[in-house]
Amino acid sequence: MARPENRSDARALSLTLPIETFNYLALLAGLGKLGRTENEVATHILVRETYAMIERHFHEMRIPAPEGEGGERP
Repeated sequence: MARPENRSDARALSLTLPIETFNYLALLAGLGKLGRTENEVATHILVRETYAMIERHFHEMRIPAPEGEGGERP
């Protein structure tokens, strides 16, 4: 699982999820996929997706405004 090499670099984060999402994380944890607990599975997914977004330079992308609205989002 993707974790900081130095645990002192880690920061705690609390999430509230829809019940369906939590239940799916529980299923994955029960199957031993990506972690042993819902929290470990969620951490794995969040870290993996964050690194993928950084690689794709997601933070530099502009999302066009829906049609009918003027201007760009910041």
